[in-house]
Amino acid sequence: MTTFLLLIACGIAGGLLFFFLHIPGGAMLGAVVAVLAVKLLGHVEADAPRLFQLGAQIAMGVMVGNMITGDTLLEVRAMAPLMFGSTALLIVAGALGAWFLCRSAGLDAGSAILATSPGGLQAVVGMASDLGTNAPAVLAFHLVRLYTVLLLAPFLSWLLHRLLPHS
Repeated sequence: MTTFLLLIACGIAGGLLFFFLHIPGGAMLGAVVAVLAVKLLGHVEADAPRLFQLGAQIAMGVMVGNMITGDTLLEVRAMAPLMFGSTALLIVAGALGAWFLCRSAGLDAGSAILATSPGGLQAVVGMASDLGTNAPAVLAFHLVRLYTVLLLAPFLSWLLHRLLPHS
C-alpha cells in the first residue's frame, strides 16, 4: 500500500506540473508520465486497489454526467442522424484497425478493439482494466490518438474554415 501511495503522490505532482505548464490534458498526461518515470527508474510495481479504481471511475462518471444539460440533450436530438453516421464510420474504421493490430502486432482481439475504439480515454482504459485486456497498450494507443488530435485540431480547424464557404 505504501508503494501505491508513493505513486499517487508522484501522479499528483506530475499532474499539477503539467497542468500549470498549460499542456493540453496536462493533469492526466503529467500523472501518467510521473508515475511511469518512477516505475521505470525504481522498478516499482503496485496494483491499484480495486476500491481506488472504482472511485476513479465513479468520479469520471460524475464529471461527465455533470457536463450534460438539457441543451446538450436537445443538440444530441437535433444531430442524432449525423452522430450515428459518424459513429458508424468510426466503428468500422476501428474494427479494420483492430483486425490489422491483431494480425500484425499480435495484440489480442479485446485489446485491439478497445485500442482502436472512438471512446474517451478514461472510459476505454477503465473498461480495458475491467475486462482484463492489455490496458497499458490501450492507454498508449489512446494517448497517441488524443495528443495527435490536440496537436492537429487547430490547423485542421483553420483549414476547414478556409475551405468552407462563409455563411
